[in-house]
Amino acid sequence: MPAHINKEKGMQVLLRLSPEMTAMLSQAADRSGRSNTKEALVRLEDHLKSFTDLATPGRRFTAEDSEKAIK
Repeated sequence: MPAHINKEKGMQVLLRLSPEMTAMLSQAADRSGRSNTKEALVRLEDHLKSFTDLATPGRRFTAEDSEKAIK
């Protein structure tokens, strides 16, 4: 495990969002009642569980697709 990843807390990530992405995230957080940080974490976790790869722009490989390829 790389030194910058805490075994108990995980990894801290710093992102710079465009004004448009910031507005989208803030609106979603307001609707859900979550903080911007929590909303970003929930959405990233959901995306990573749903899509195992983004091999090319505009083409997504779902977790289901990956399971089928392995079999």
